[in-house]
Formats: sequence, structure tokens, C-alpha cells
Amino acid sequence: MRLFQSKMAGKAVIAYIVLFIAIFASYFTAWQIFDYLIPFLLVILPAIAGGRISFSFSGRHFIAGAAFSLMIILPYFLFGIYHGRNFIFPDISMLAFQLLVVSIPEEIFFRGFIQEAVGNNLKGNLITSLLFSIAHLPNFLFNNDIYSLLTFFPSLIIGYIYMRTANIMPCIMFHFFANVVWVGFG
Repeated sequence: MRLFQSKMAGKAVIAYIVLFIAIFASYFTAWQIFDYLIPFLLVILPAIAGGRISFSFSGRHFIAGAAFSLMIILPYFLFGIYHGRNFIFPDISMLAFQLLVVSIPEEIFFRGFIQEAVGNNLKGNLITSLLFSIAHLPNFLFNNDIYSLLTFFPSLIIGYIYMRTANIMPCIMFHFFANVVWVGFG
């Protein structure tokens, strides 16, 4: 299946353009509504497009999410500690924010919808990871946050997890734990 020959892929491209415009608009206005609109769009656009998000909470998928998280994030965490970085565990409101406003909506949209629409394979993972990274581009352009461009690499890992499991639950776990470690090292 070619990228734009699939009806769902075409809908995914349109949904991504709408999301990208909203992300850019959030940097040009002081409207607080965008803080809520972006996560809402991440969830509602796949529903409007008729995307079927693969999510199931099973022991096998929980173990997969935990295993990938430990294998990838734990060495990064230990490396940071070894090199003298201070880790401050985020408070409950930050944990809730990272789970409910960032990890779940982003994984619904990027893995469950975009990657599924363009292909749950290596090519689909690369395209999805590129789009994920581009969605973080405004943060670099307007806030000089060079690290926002590096989202491509963890996105490849999350895309691989999705390729292996075809379930966003382990992807959400990995995304959440990665963000918690990132925020904790602040």
C-alpha cells in the first residue's frame, strides 16, 4: 500500500495538517485554549477520520511496555546519575499531565492513527517519527529548545514498540516513563 493511495492515509495527512496549524497557532497567540485544544485534537481527529486505535490492557503488553522502558530508559537514567545530574521525581500533577495530556494523546494520534494509516512497518515508523519530530519543530523555532528536534529518536523506538505489539498501551508506557525521566532531570 502506497502512502497516499490509502483513504485512511489521506485522512491522516489532513488530520496532521490541522494539528500542525493548531500547534503553530498556539505560539502566535496567548490564548490558553491551545493548552487544551492540542491534546483534544490529538484524540478527536483520529475519531473523526474513523481511525481504529488498537489498545488493550493485557499482561503481555504491560510486560512489553515495562521491558522496553527498562531496557532503553534505565541506562539513560543511570548514565545521568553517574554523570552527576540531579533527578527530582515529578509531583503528582506533573505525572498526571505527562500521562493524560502528553503520552496518551500523542500515542493515540501518532502510533495508533498515523503509523497505522501509513503502514505499521519500517517505512511507516520512519514517516511517523519524522512527522512527530516536525510537530515539535515550533518548540525549537520559538523557544530555542534544541532537544525538541531530538524527539525523532525516541519516536523511532516507540514506533518499533508499536510494530512489535500493534498496541498503543506499551507505547504509552514507554512515552510516559521517558518523559518522566526527562522532566526529572529538568
